Amino acid sequence: MLYDGICSYCKGIVEACLNGDEQKQFFFAPLQGSFAQKALGRYGIDSLELRSMYVISDYRTSDEALRAAAPASNFLLLRLSGDLKKLGESNACKPRSVQDAEYKAIADTRYDTHPKLADVGVPETDTRHRYIF
Repeated sequence: MLYDGICSYCKGIVEACLNGDEQKQFFFAPLQGSFAQKALGRYGIDSLELRSMYVISDYRTSDEALRAAAPASNFLLLRLSGDLKKLGESNACKPRSVQDAEYKAIADTRYDTHPKLADVGVPETDTRHRYIF
């Protein structure tokens, strides 16, 4: 998952995902980092525009796929456990236009509702191996 590293809301989502990822299948990279810049650059996306969260599945294989915004969120949620998976299942039942509108509403107001962080910061020691910078 590629996320806005200076968004406190986004960091909260990452923490929830770390807790709900029982199979430890996901890794997390801030959009401000070199990994995100290189990975998204291959798709012609400037990661520093901070437009969306992204998920790259099957990275560097012939099945690699890039998802952005609501599809990325749902892809992630459906592979987690507990309430996060239930949220993904609920979202998946909604029309795509509704999913997109809900995602956009949160993305457009994330800095208004949650303070912007001064920098990306370093994750806690016990989860640091799940981050790529």
